[in-house]
Amino acid sequence: MTQLLVDMLPAAMLGLFVAIPFGPICLMCVQRTLASGIWFGIASGFGAAVAHGLFSFLAQTSAVVLAQTAVTVQAPLRIAGGLALIVIGLRTYLVPTRTTRVARSRDLCSAFLSMLLIAAANPMTSLPYLAIVAVPQAERQPIMSCGLAVPIGVMLGSASWYLALALAANTMFQNLEHAMLDRLNTLAAILLIGLGAAFCVRVA
Repeated sequence: MTQLLVDMLPAAMLGLFVAIPFGPICLMCVQRTLASGIWFGIASGFGAAVAHGLFSFLAQTSAVVLAQTAVTVQAPLRIAGGLALIVIGLRTYLVPTRTTRVARSRDLCSAFLSMLLIAAANPMTSLPYLAIVAVPQAERQPIMSCGLAVPIGVMLGSASWYLALALAANTMFQNLEHAMLDRLNTLAAILLIGLGAAFCVRVA
């Protein structure tokens, strides 16, 4: 158990540092927290954390195959992720924020799965883990060679960031008036559409 915790700690730090940069995933986590409630933000963040864990697992078990696949499908994935962000941005703009925030299990599962798919379609989710695998290791005991401790640690690390982000957004903005929430929702929609368009343009 002690060795497992020792192996999980650097993996958790890796997952945390990969998740921290504020991009479309963090933006959607904040937007869903403000628009639909804290549990929707947490479920969305956990979906992204699972995607991080899956990519770290794939990177350590089949780094060469994953790297070749990532190069091959990079353009389709970027287009798919960009279109998904544009669709979600349009939906965010068209659907007003909810005045009553009821967390139903079906909605939470939808938030979790949609964020899992969007994070998986984002090439930036896999590249950090592939980069670490590709770096030569002097002692042949790299972070990505510790079995299941790596994906578990990565998931816990990234999930802790998204949890803190959702809690912070809920604490800071829970008392805002509905009109202000609508304005923030519109701003988030514009940013998501812009990020999605940028993803698609990079392929060209």
